[in-house]
Amino acid sequence: MYLSKLKIRGYKTFNEEFIARFNEGLTVLLGENGSGKTTVIDAIRLILNEDEYGRIGISSNDFHHPFSKSAKENRASSIEVSATFKNLDEKEQVAYLPWLDAGNSETAHLNLKVDNKETPRGRYNRIVWGGESINGIFEWELLDTLACIYLPPLRDAGSKLEAYKGSRLSRLFRNEKPKKGEGEHSLEQAVRKFNNELTENKTIDDANKQIKEYLKKSLGSFLGQDAIIQFSETSFDRIVEKLRLLFYPKIGTSSKYLFREVTENSLGYNNILYLATVLAELDRSKDCLLKILLIEEPEAHLHPQLQIRLMQYLKEQAKESNIQIIVTTHSATITAATNLEAINVLTLVENKNPKSTLLKDCQIKSDTKFFLERWLDITKSTLFFAKGLIFVEGIAEALVIKELAKRVIKEINKDDIEKPSSLDDYGISIINLNGIYFTHFFQLLQGYKFKEDPENKETLIKEDVDFIPLRCVGITDCDPDKDSKPTPESKCGCNNPQYYFIEQVEKNSLFCRIYSNLKTFEYDLGMEGNNLKTMSEIFVKYIDTEGSIKNTIQEYTDTDWIAKKDEERANAAFYLLNRIENYQNKAKQTLGKGEFAQKLTKKLYDEPDLDFVVPQYIKNAIYWVINHNPSKIIE
Repeated sequence: MYLSKLKIRGYKTFNEEFIARFNEGLTVLLGENGSGKTTVIDAIRLILNEDEYGRIGISSNDFHHPFSKSAKENRASSIEVSATFKNLDEKEQVAYLPWLDAGNSETAHLNLKVDNKETPRGRYNRIVWGGESINGIFEWELLDTLACIYLPPLRDAGSKLEAYKGSRLSRLFRNEKPKKGEGEHSLEQAVRKFNNELTENKTIDDANKQIKEYLKKSLGSFLGQDAIIQFSETSFDRIVEKLRLLFYPKIGTSSKYLFREVTENSLGYNNILYLATVLAELDRSKDCLLKILLIEEPEAHLHPQLQIRLMQYLKEQAKESNIQIIVTTHSATITAATNLEAINVLTLVENKNPKSTLLKDCQIKSDTKFFLERWLDITKSTLFFAKGLIFVEGIAEALVIKELAKRVIKEINKDDIEKPSSLDDYGISIINLNGIYFTHFFQLLQGYKFKEDPENKETLIKEDVDFIPLRCVGITDCDPDKDSKPTPESKCGCNNPQYYFIEQVEKNSLFCRIYSNLKTFEYDLGMEGNNLKTMSEIFVKYIDTEGSIKNTIQEYTDTDWIAKKDEERANAAFYLLNRIENYQNKAKQTLGKGEFAQKLTKKLYDEPDLDFVVPQYIKNAIYWVINHNPSKIIE
C-alpha cells in the first residue's frame, strides 16, 4: 500500500485542481521556487493529520487567493485534498474497507474538505471521509494506522534531539509504553531500583538531609514541603523524555572515546542523527499499515558527498523498511544522484496552476533512461530547475552562446532597460550535451513517444505521454562534407545523423525546436558581418611563427568583410577554422575550438558594444526559448 496520487484544490499555491503522483518507494520533488513543492508536502500532512500539523490547524492564509488588492475577497471558497492509495493487500483491504474504491478493491481514497467559513471560535471545521461518498461514517482510528513524519527544511536538529516532553527521541519508545493492567516496564523497574540505591549513597543522603533541614527551618514543619534528590521520576513517559542522544566520532568507537553532546556536533551531522531517529521511529511503528516520511531540503548543511550517500541510503530504506519517502530539494547534487523514475518535476505555467510531472509517466525508452541517468551530472541536472533550456553540442557553443544571447536580448528589449538582459535573467539554462543526443533529452520535454516505422526509422507520433512543459531548443551543426564551403545561396547536404529530427520536432512538439546552420558553429560565425575580423584578431595573437599562415590571418584582420561576397567569406571562414583546429605553435600545442571559444567569449564579455553579428539560426533559438515572437523568424 502506498500513496499514489494527491489532488489539491483551493489550497495555498493551487487554485484549480492540481494532481501529483508518487512512487511506491522514493519520490523526489524538484522545481524552482514557488512551484508548489512545500504546498504538496503540507497537503499530505494536512490530510494524514500529521501530529505537528494537527495542532497547528488551518488559517485564512491557507485558502488560495490571487495576487491582487481584492485577494481577501477572492479567496477560495474551500480547500479540498484527496489522497489515493494503491496496491492494498488483503489485510489492508479489510482494514480500510470504508475507503475502498467501488471498482477496484486494491485502491482506497481519503478525502478532506475545509470550507472557508470561520466558527465562532475562529476555527475552520474539517470534513473528512473515506471512499467516494461523503455521507459515510468516518472512523478516525483508521488515520492512526497511517504513520506520517515530517522533517522541515533548515531544521534545528540539535534542539529536536534534546530531552523534553514530546521530544523526537522520546517518540521512539511510545509503542513500548505498557498498557493498563500490564504492570511496570523493565525500564521503570530499573530506574526505581537505581533511585533506591542512589538515596542510600552517603553523598546524596547528606545532601537530602541538609535540604530538608533548611526547608523545615524556613517554613516550619506544618507549612514546609518535602524534597528528595533522585535520578528521575519512575513513570515510563518521564523516563524516556529525559533520555539524551550522545555522539561519538566514529561508528563502533563508543568504548574508545568520550561522548559529546549533540550541541557540540556539526549541523550537518546532527541532521543525519535526527533522520536516523526518525527512521528508527518509523521502523518501530509495528501497528501502522503505511509509513510515510516527508523530508524538505535534506541537503541542509550537508556537503555533496554526504548528500549523495544520504540519497542512496533513503532509497535503500524505502525498499528494505517499506517506507514511502517523499523529498523536496533544490540540490543539483541530490538530483544527479536520484534515479530518473523517482523524480517528479513541478513546473510553473503562466496564468495556470503549476504542473506536476512524474518522469516515470513519461514512458521513456529503456536505452534513453540508461543514457540520461549516466549523463545527468550536477551541471545537466539543473535542467529540472530552469524556466527554459538550450541544448548545445559542445563546450564552444556553451561558452559563446551565453554572450551572443546578451546581444540578441539587448536588441529585443532595447526600449525597456528594466526587462531581462541575459539568459540568466530569463531563468534559461544552457546544457552542453557533448554530442548530438537531442532525441534522448527531448523525450522528457516534447510530450510525444517514439515509435519505429516499417522502414526501421524512428518517427514521432502523437500519444498521450506526460512531459515537462518547458520551452527548449537544440542548436546543432549541419556537418556537411569536411571540405565543403556552403553559403546561404549554395547549401550542402547534411551528414548530421539526427538531422531528420528537426522537422519532426517542429511538426509534433508544442514546446521544443531544433535549429541548425550551414556547416559548423565557428564557420557560421565567420560568415556573418565583420565577425571574421574579430575572430582573426584573436587567433593571430596565438601564432608565434612567421610564415604564410600568420600573413594570411593578419590580412583577414585588416579586411572589411561586410563588403566581400559570400564565396570570399566562405573561403576565409574555412581557412580560419582549419588553422584553429590544426595549427601548432612552437611548443607543439594546438589552440583547438574549446580554447578559442574561451578567448572569443572573454572578448565579447569585455567589449559588449563590439560589432559582432549573431547568426540567424542562433537568434531563432533564443527567440524560441524566451518566447519572443518577432514579425518573422528567418529560417
